[in-house]
Amino acid sequence: MDERTALLALCTEPAALVEPSGAVVATNERLQVEAGRDRPPATLDALLDRFAAGVLRGDEFRAAVAAAVRKGTSLRRYAAAPDPDADDVEILVVPERGGPGTASLVVVRLPNRHVRDEVLRQRHDRLSLLGQMMAESAHELNNVLTTVIGWSHLSAHPRSGADVGQLATHARHIEAAALKAQRIVADLMGVARGQGESPVANVAATSREVARMMAGECERRAIEVSIDVPDELEAKIRRYRLTQVLLNLVRNAVQALRQGGHVRLTGRLEDGWVALRVADDGPGMDAATQARVFEPFFTTRRGDGEESGTGLGLPLCRKIVEGEAGGSIRITSTHGEGTTVELRLPLSPLAELRQTGIRDRLPRVPDGFSLLAVERDPDVGRLIVESLKQCWNVAPVVVSGMESAIAALHARAFSVCLLDGDADPDGPAAAIDRVAALRAGVPVVLTSTGDSWAGVAAPPRPQIASELRKPFSVPELLAALAAAAGKGSQVGP
Repeated sequence: MDERTALLALCTEPAALVEPSGAVVATNERLQVEAGRDRPPATLDALLDRFAAGVLRGDEFRAAVAAAVRKGTSLRRYAAAPDPDADDVEILVVPERGGPGTASLVVVRLPNRHVRDEVLRQRHDRLSLLGQMMAESAHELNNVLTTVIGWSHLSAHPRSGADVGQLATHARHIEAAALKAQRIVADLMGVARGQGESPVANVAATSREVARMMAGECERRAIEVSIDVPDELEAKIRRYRLTQVLLNLVRNAVQALRQGGHVRLTGRLEDGWVALRVADDGPGMDAATQARVFEPFFTTRRGDGEESGTGLGLPLCRKIVEGEAGGSIRITSTHGEGTTVELRLPLSPLAELRQTGIRDRLPRVPDGFSLLAVERDPDVGRLIVESLKQCWNVAPVVVSGMESAIAALHARAFSVCLLDGDADPDGPAAAIDRVAALRAGVPVVLTSTGDSWAGVAAPPRPQIASELRKPFSVPELLAALAAAAGKGSQVGP
């Protein structure tokens, strides 16, 4: 098998080798399946007719792809379809090592329909949670408004002889109520904007948020809610998803108690997992009911009022905890004594670093180490910052784009550059060349995902100390940085 054939065989997306003239000289199995074995495209125009017909700004898209193939330059180009139900198209052009005049690998990437459906499902779930939060927050907002209206009235109609100090006290009460309303609205807006999308949730903060949302109903029913969760406990689950789970569980507990009683939220680190329990001292369940609680549409609360149930809350909780977060959910209940729901969730990477003793097995920080990290994903950037701060007591410079990276390189020298292979729209080769033009002695650790530019077109450059595939662990990150630091030398301005 020659190099060309091997390159095509490695591509999981439709791909073809195209000469500068536009002639297709070879195609891979996936492209033959997509285009039809009896009519594979013979030219670049035919290939684009098959996969990019009707895309927005199609003439500009086709011209850019054709120019890249003709000149033998790297290109990554995205085109959206006018129909929301049609597939967008992304084309990668990767020239062969011979440079201009040689064939280029043209890879066609069709955004996965399942990915689009997943985005829509998450948006639907977020809106559903937003509706629940608004319903739970309405009572609390009414209390806040009552406070504001009441103290405003007293301030506008002070009693005879009232001094400035009393009016200032009234103003402080109004300010405190307004700040409370601000927090409520901020929580709602955060969910609406998707700010709970971070894959890490602070368990204590989320538990307090849920308890606050349920405060009005609990007060009306004379039910006490207590929280015993360490402030630093973090789980690897999206915050809005954890909010959704806990809101379901606490509401179930409150409705089971009906009037009076106690709901306890406790969280601990147990055997490397976050163990979170929601317990009530209500009537409990018999064995037959326990056996069916995760069945869709099974509910013990029938009727038309607010106490009625849909039977979808616990199945949704299981789907989120086990299917999405990779944890587990278990229910134990004793008839007449109460119910406990136990969640076991993975630790966040940083929490694992802090609490499991992994630090003792990490590489030592190189002398005088400094890092420039170019990382597009803000969550990965945060992980890099916290990892180096906690393990090596190093504060890295983290930027999201090449222009900021170039400015940082102009300003100072670094031991290592950690470079996201997708940071430069012209591809990793261009990004590495831009780094080398300013700091020729700085080794580069190239990060990539399986389907990124770096994975498809990692160029042979002497500056590349290693390639770090995502997802990577903290020990893998530090080991790659330590090894790279040993290979390079800082170059001053």
